[in-house]
Amino acid sequence: MMTRLIALVSMLQLSTSLADQESERAAGLVKFPTGSGGIIQLPVRFHIVKYVEMVKKGVTMKMWLTPRDVEQTILPEVNRIWLPAGIQWTAESIMMEGPAEIPDLEEMVRDIAKANRETPDRTKMILSLFDQRNRHPVINNLYFVPFVGATSQGFALSGGGATFEDNSDGGSRCVVGVWTDKPSGAIKPPQRFPLSEEMPFKIGSIARTCSHELGHNILLQHPDKSTQTKFNRLMGGRRPGYDLTSEEITLARRVASGRAETILKWEKR
Repeated sequence: MMTRLIALVSMLQLSTSLADQESERAAGLVKFPTGSGGIIQLPVRFHIVKYVEMVKKGVTMKMWLTPRDVEQTILPEVNRIWLPAGIQWTAESIMMEGPAEIPDLEEMVRDIAKANRETPDRTKMILSLFDQRNRHPVINNLYFVPFVGATSQGFALSGGGATFEDNSDGGSRCVVGVWTDKPSGAIKPPQRFPLSEEMPFKIGSIARTCSHELGHNILLQHPDKSTQTKFNRLMGGRRPGYDLTSEEITLARRVASGRAETILKWEKR
């Protein structure tokens, strides 16, 4: 009995030690200027979900993205897009991981492949694919999956509310598909989504979608197409592109600062 108790205590100590290391690593990647200007840097844990295959219109969609793609192409492009806002993102880690152990995985994967934006529980089904043991509790977690539904390229969770007053640090989870049928309006079979694209905007890319969904994490919304007067915008609307408005930059910096504070408080808990 005593031996088992000692072993249990040792395991708890090891778990605590690893959690402390994780906390220190995340906090060490935060840059948080004290003045109104300067770069705000936030860490992201990238999750590349493998061993999931989806079939749509005769195309078998597998995970083809690699950590090298994230490190050398996607993240630099995300940071180029966000530089005008003075916000930069850095990889806390890039994890290759399998799906969660759920009994109806194959059926759920088939349902996701058939889903569209209006499919009930589409978001819930996709989120259930992720092994929650690998999720970081306070930094942004960005998940790559093969496909997220017809005419869709990604989605994000904003956290506790859609306004800064209700939710000063935004959300910490977003999802991006590496295959898409959005350019054809789901008429043609899905295609591999390019890692990045030369400007101006044509069909978008994985890097732009990551930038867009991280924008939702820090509470930026889609423009109202009926009243929109500024175009070529990262957050979509009519004639989407890569630009951020001055109002979006102000809000994004406020929420990014809130996320930085949350990470630093978590490290000191």
